[in-house]
Amino acid sequence: MSEDSKKLAAAALGVVVLVAVLPAVLLLSPVAFGGGSTSRLTAVLTFAGVLVTASVSLIGLMLNRQTERRLAQEQADQQRQLRLDAAMRAGQLISPADSGAAHPAAMASGLLALTKLDNADLAVALLVDLWAEEREEEQKRISDETAILVIDAALRSTSPNAQLVAAELLCRHASKLNVSQSLHWPSAVDGSWNPDYRPKTKLLIVEALVRMATASEPNEGALRSVAVRLYGIWREESRASVRGCIGKLIKVVFDRLCQFRHKELVHGIQMVALSDLERSAASAAENPDSYLNDLSDNLANRLKEWAPSCQGHPIGPGALASAAG
Repeated sequence: MSEDSKKLAAAALGVVVLVAVLPAVLLLSPVAFGGGSTSRLTAVLTFAGVLVTASVSLIGLMLNRQTERRLAQEQADQQRQLRLDAAMRAGQLISPADSGAAHPAAMASGLLALTKLDNADLAVALLVDLWAEEREEEQKRISDETAILVIDAALRSTSPNAQLVAAELLCRHASKLNVSQSLHWPSAVDGSWNPDYRPKTKLLIVEALVRMATASEPNEGALRSVAVRLYGIWREESRASVRGCIGKLIKVVFDRLCQFRHKELVHGIQMVALSDLERSAASAAENPDSYLNDLSDNLANRLKEWAPSCQGHPIGPGALASAAG
């Protein structure tokens, strides 16, 4: 029984005792009431009526609270059961009971259904096997775009483990993604950033972005995409060591952007001016951890080698959207 219920029960018990005892005490008390015994009896009965009403109200309130708690618990149990049943049905879509592999569309539906059922941990764990490297002659079990949607849901979840696995998968497959394609990058970290990510999760996401960029076709659109995504991380990040690392990466990208005629880049609903990028680039700093500093230098050197080759405009699908970073 909760503390509130105990207090209500004690109060109700106290009122019942008063109702049972106090009238007799008042009737037998030598204290005189003006108007004789009739007045005394009337006063006692009136007082007893008030006490009875109060006790009934207290007991009713206690029973009502207990009923509400029981109904809330039953509803929570039903919700958990519904989620479990839905998760099991989603799992059947991914791995059917009959022989043969599941259709890619069914697997995609199952994974995305799990993310909607607050099972991002399970969805991203299944993605580890479903998004495995495949030979060209084999049919892909899951598309890159669907995998990114699952990763996005995991990065938005409150589970640090799901976030870490999602970042690891993103980094592992980054070299086959296109930095100019919005469908190839989780929107959770596209112009936005969660500073509460664990350090390893942050490092994996940043490394994934660099790997994806240097493996993509070098053009101005790709360079802009990298710049605004790095700036989004730098702007929201709270740790100085991480901002210094991101500033180091922005600096090599900024030097190349300055060679184009554009003075600002679209960043979601905001505009990122070159002056913003210059300010973030100025924050470049050495990491106190020499090992992490060497790794950040390595990533910066990759971008530095790639950035000068970025020229011309993208001509594939979505080329106009690349102007928005």
